[in-house]
Amino acid sequence: MLGEAFEREIREQPAVWNRIAQSDKAERFARAVGDRPVLLVCSGSSLFMGQLGALALRRRGLRAVALAATEAHFDHNAYRDACIIAISQSGRSTDLLAALDILKPASLIALTNSENSPLAERANEVIALEAGPETAVPATKSVTGTAAILLWGAALVAGTSSRNAGSLAQTAADVGAWLDGPALAQVSEPAQLLARQRSVVIAGAGYGVPIANEIALKCKEAAYVHAEGFAAGEFRHGSSAILDEGCAIVGIVDDASRPFVARPLEEARTNGAASFAIGAPIGDVVLLGAQTAEAFNTLAWLVAGQVLALALGRARGIDGDSPRGLSKVLV
Repeated sequence: MLGEAFEREIREQPAVWNRIAQSDKAERFARAVGDRPVLLVCSGSSLFMGQLGALALRRRGLRAVALAATEAHFDHNAYRDACIIAISQSGRSTDLLAALDILKPASLIALTNSENSPLAERANEVIALEAGPETAVPATKSVTGTAAILLWGAALVAGTSSRNAGSLAQTAADVGAWLDGPALAQVSEPAQLLARQRSVVIAGAGYGVPIANEIALKCKEAAYVHAEGFAAGEFRHGSSAILDEGCAIVGIVDDASRPFVARPLEEARTNGAASFAIGAPIGDVVLLGAQTAEAFNTLAWLVAGQVLALALGRARGIDGDSPRGLSKVLV
């Protein structure tokens, strides 16, 4: 079946979150960060998780910025001697390792799925994801495992209990139940429609922005569909002109973002563009994915986007396990 490994690894994610919930990974991350300003350096899906983590830390009063590893050559003077959080599934990306050579971190925290890697060897503190092997090119388990540790760790840095082992385990149960139900069948019809569109817009606000960018990346690499992530409010500043019958929009919705995401979804309907939602209900827009409590709802959003990309690739006859021109580790 097309995307067989991709689907298997999507389904393995709740078990990864349960292992994280039973570990001290978030506590170790919080201790390593302390109250210092941090720079998160990463690429691809890891970059979007870095943006998510930076936002979570900033919401708790810490100075935190995410930087694409490939941009360090052009943007490094302000970050020399910083505390750096380097995020990499493989720990072997030459882009990331070269960025660290330029940035010369005073302290390096590695968040990686490979404890035996060049990145881990250079780090002062290694937080191992222990997500298990990922053979499909589109990353899944390492992405949501990273998100779980960053979000929980940010809460611990601030001394809050809004995210904890119990809430992470509950999200794992909620998403697992959705995956074990008729999830793929429910997403099949929207995927068939999206497969015929010229462009797909993924719009979110707050935490939904990096998630929108990650879902758009999954649609591109697993289904060869032109998809783009947007901050929902900014999408209306010019880009919304693309909405017509040949375009579709997927909104990432929670209570805080609903007012921002509702507007482009309303405009999509006016202009004949198909619209869908991930996260929480919004009017009569078709809702995709599991619903869970706010603490780790971002994980449910990511899984819904992965399932959508998988179904979209199958609708287009594309094997999401091995997208053309891509490899698991970029060197």
